[in-house]
Formats: sequence, structure tokens, C-alpha cells
Amino acid sequence: MPEVKTIDVLEGQRSALLAPATGRRALYSERVMEPLRPLWEHIMSFMPAGAASGSGEGGDPALAAARLIGLYDPDSDAGEGIDALAELDKRDSFAGCVRAQESALEALSPQEHGVDFEGVTFALALADPRTPDLMERHAGYMGGASFSDWILAYVWPTDYNLPRLPALAVHELHHKVRLAFEPWDETTTVGQYLVLEGLAEAFAAERFGEELLGPWTKALTEDELETARPGMRDALEVSGFNEIRGYIFGDWAAPQFGYDPRGLPDFVGYSMGYRLVREYLQRTARSAVEASYVPWGEIVEGSRYF
Repeated sequence: MPEVKTIDVLEGQRSALLAPATGRRALYSERVMEPLRPLWEHIMSFMPAGAASGSGEGGDPALAAARLIGLYDPDSDAGEGIDALAELDKRDSFAGCVRAQESALEALSPQEHGVDFEGVTFALALADPRTPDLMERHAGYMGGASFSDWILAYVWPTDYNLPRLPALAVHELHHKVRLAFEPWDETTTVGQYLVLEGLAEAFAAERFGEELLGPWTKALTEDELETARPGMRDALEVSGFNEIRGYIFGDWAAPQFGYDPRGLPDFVGYSMGYRLVREYLQRTARSAVEASYVPWGEIVEGSRYF
């Protein structure tokens, strides 16, 4: 049966921050970054050349990766970090995310739909609030599900994002199940990516309510979406990872990820993907669980969004 395995990154961060300053970096590499090595090495492979070379970090690519990804910096204020970790403990954040994912797996029941899916490995980490764009653009929390069965969520705790962490964790888990049904390869298109994000948000909304979705889905007004819709319609069959992600994130991330800007607003693919899927669900009277096992082209056509 599929299961949720865990890596307790928060405890590793706590151990490093409680250590004497002279040994903090080494312990951080050992207790935080080494358990996450397969994940961050994969993430960094998509960054511009030299991004994780270790320059300025004593030649340690793990610490360079931690800072580029946005994990709490071991050279930052230890007391500040320990207090933030205590807030996560008080809210039972890590365990809450795991429970939400276990319940989501049961609801999705991939094996009953003929999908071979063994489960996920999940980690929640403390983010660094000084990471560019984290607080202003991402409301202090983010998630990623880009490698094998791994999911990493990271957060700088606030009253806004703490109640939304389980929905984020479930969104990322849904990606894993969906990609087991409709795998990602060199032929993946903008349309498939739109549906991937839209289904994950629709599923999270079914589990927790639309009010607990993150800022990405709500980033654009209806007028902004209408302006962007023709360009997205014309790009539905565009493929190639460095091409298609620009249609999901928008132009703000182009310098960070090394793709060409296209005049698109922030998180256009999240906002539009969610509305596309929502239209499909309303027209077909299907649930997000049922739609999770429908090919992306059928969802786009059935939505009549374009």
C-alpha cells in the first residue's frame, strides 16, 4: 500500500542552531542537507550553471544549495530560528502535514485506478525569511515535488501560512499521484502542466476549502486572466521544460530559472490552471479525485475554457 515516509529536517535544523557557532555549518550539512541530498542535487540541476558551486561557502555545495533553495541559514540568528521552530512545534505543523497526506492518499486510492504508486517521502523545513521573494511573493511558504518520490515544503511561520500548510502538502502529494498516472517527459506540454497544477489545487480545495489555498492561485484578477488567456491557448502544445515553466510561473522567475520572459503575469499558470479545472469539474459534475485519472487533453476540451 502507498505510504508517507518522512525525514525530520526540522529536528536537524534545531540541532544545528543549538550547536556552538563554530560547528554549526558542519552539523547543518550533516543533519539537514545530507538527508536531503538527492532532492537538492536534483533541484540544483535546473538552476543556472554554477549556482551551487559552493562559492563563498567554503566550497560546500550543500550550504550553497540551502541558501539558494531558501532554507534557514545556519549563519543567521540562532535564537530567531529556534523560536520559529518552536512555533511550528506548537502548531503540530509537521505531523499535521503528514496526516493530511495520508488521508489524501486514501482518498485518491491510486491502485484502485490502476496506477502503480508506492508513496512519497516528505520533509518540512524552516525557511529563511530573508530569501528573496519568499515573504512578499510566496507568503512565507513553498513546496516542491520535483524528484522521484520526494516532497519538500518549507516555511517561515506566520498566522497566514500555518493554517495553509496541510493544503500545500496535499497539493504536492497530488502531483506525485497525477504524474504516476500521466508521466512527465520531454513531450510534456503547457496544457498538461496547466492541468497538473489546476488539479492539485482543486483537490486541495476539496479537502480543506478554497479559502485555504495559497496566494498563487489567487494572484490574478479575472481581467488579468482574460488578457493572458489567448496567449496561453496558443501555447497549449508547447513542450520542453525550460519553455513550459515560463507559462506557469510568469516573467518574475525568468532570471532565477534562466528562461526567456514572455510578458506573462505572476503565477499565471496556477491561477488559470485552477479555473480551467474548476470549469471542467462543474461541467462534468466530477470530483477532483475522479478527474485525477482523466487525461489532460480531455480535461482541457471538456472545460471549454479556451
